[in-house]
Amino acid sequence: MDPRRNPSIAEWFHEETKYSPQSMGLLPRPDVDQRPLPYKEWHASEPVDLVPYLPFPGFPLGPSEDQRPLDSALLSEFVGALSRILYFTGGVTGIQQSPEESWLFRAAPSAGALYPTDITLALRGIRGIEDGLHAYSVPNHQLVSVLEGDFLPGIASSFWDHPSFDGVQAVVLLSGVWQRSRWRYHDRAYRRILLDTGHVLGNLVHAAQQEGLQAIPLAGFDDPALQKLMFLDSEQEGVLVGVPLRRADDVSTAADGLVAAVKRSSRSTAPPDFETDPILAIHESSSMIHDAEVALPPDPPTWAEGAADARVVPLVETLGDISNEFPRIVVRRRSTRQFTGASVNRRDLDRVLDFAHRYATPGPVRYLSARPALQIHLVVNRVKGLEPGVWRYLPDEHQLRLIRSGDERRRVHGACLGQELARDAACLVVYSADLPHAVEVWGDRAYRYLHLDAGFLGQQLNLACIHQELGVSGVAGFFDDTWNEILELPADHAITYITAIGDPFASE
Repeated sequence: MDPRRNPSIAEWFHEETKYSPQSMGLLPRPDVDQRPLPYKEWHASEPVDLVPYLPFPGFPLGPSEDQRPLDSALLSEFVGALSRILYFTGGVTGIQQSPEESWLFRAAPSAGALYPTDITLALRGIRGIEDGLHAYSVPNHQLVSVLEGDFLPGIASSFWDHPSFDGVQAVVLLSGVWQRSRWRYHDRAYRRILLDTGHVLGNLVHAAQQEGLQAIPLAGFDDPALQKLMFLDSEQEGVLVGVPLRRADDVSTAADGLVAAVKRSSRSTAPPDFETDPILAIHESSSMIHDAEVALPPDPPTWAEGAADARVVPLVETLGDISNEFPRIVVRRRSTRQFTGASVNRRDLDRVLDFAHRYATPGPVRYLSARPALQIHLVVNRVKGLEPGVWRYLPDEHQLRLIRSGDERRRVHGACLGQELARDAACLVVYSADLPHAVEVWGDRAYRYLHLDAGFLGQQLNLACIHQELGVSGVAGFFDDTWNEILELPADHAITYITAIGDPFASE
């Protein structure tokens, strides 16, 4: 961090939550007895039972004995679409029983299986369901009415009446519950909550497409207004993304979704008050208000000067639409625990990179909020047809440019906290950004955008790897400064997320 420049709270927070070999031993171990539930316990005598609409029989969850779900014959067919969207976005796709408890594993990956992202739906004009806010009850696969009334106008106002709200019947609101991840990851939990919410969002866009809908993620909004409208305690939880669900045919094809002017938060000055909770400090400093300023996003980062003679490898293979396979992929998705250390084929990696980053290309829908700030690197260990070393990936060109050749397995193993996954991976995809510059453009809000975007793209990597029968696992625990050194990035650049890809051990 430049000592001549006053850092923002976003930069301060990133620096304060870096892992280092010296700091790791100082972090207290989580108290197992205080582990929070990975979901809210919603209960209603007459919920909307979503289980009958699932495209497979025998789902083991559902209403409890004291519940009498609403009569499905009186409900709109749209409820079936909502059931499948919610299930394939963040529903229970696996159950592990133990003598003490049951573990409910979900469609989207989560660090430590803590699942800090809650899903709320604002519904209007759906036959058989009262207008209002409805919570998604994960353990029962139900909708539970929380507040009645037409909330859509107030929500749209919080998003400065974005045109995507016009005429919609359903808006998905994703919020992060701080303590679920903080219990294990302390203040760094905020990073992981944003990444995990990006994972959920990564599923949502595909789940909506299955039902002929277009999910339109919007991460810029008037925070105080939306928090108040949803009656959320900001010390416990914060809204992170709103997603109107529109009929796909109604979405404009104008290709300016990623270049239009956007609102920005203020740029704060660090440090916050000594007694301020760091997570609350970064979330508050990155909040926007109704009269927030407007900014134009910067141009995408260019290849470094003086590198014109760098080795360039065009990537030829692409991956077509896998939307028809999405339900099957997401149900069997699990993070890889161990790689064999064998090589993978470059054509498979080409396809994975193509699929994941097509969402980083300008188009009518703003999938990524800070796309111009993202930098993408690959550390190649064992990929047939690619020289081992550090590469830069340019998504618009679908090509790799060599930064430095050499075997980096020992360094990345240490930089990923000694995780064997990093050492045995065929390659690692790393997202990063010039954090000070991003803050100058988007204010402290940039911190949210960069991690949400990285999580979103990380989930696209997950889905594409499963399709290509590759092993894949997200890595959010790493020694930050060591990774800056490996990638030859300045110390004030933020490493946001790492995805390890490799040859998985065959499951038993």
